[in-house]
Amino acid sequence: METQPVDENLALMVDGNALAGLLNEIFDVEMTVAPLRCANCGREGEMGSLWAFLENPGYVLRCPACHNIVLRMVATPGAIYGDARGASYLCIPR
Repeated sequence: METQPVDENLALMVDGNALAGLLNEIFDVEMTVAPLRCANCGREGEMGSLWAFLENPGYVLRCPACHNIVLRMVATPGAIYGDARGASYLCIPR
């Protein structure tokens, strides 16, 4: 029986809903349903549909279509830093 090699990146991946608590702390709204567009491939979807990688010093959210980094976040004791240059838009609900 031949076993398939495990893609360690995919083994570490969860969906973007894993960051719901941190996103709610920052924006004080339900961000997992916030629509956005990937700046690389144009895919549109909800933030919760992005691939989330949590095994770093920070958090990385990737587009499930092209694997481009859409959002990076790092939480320190004094601040939360965000980089959303991988999104051509992010709609934050009121």
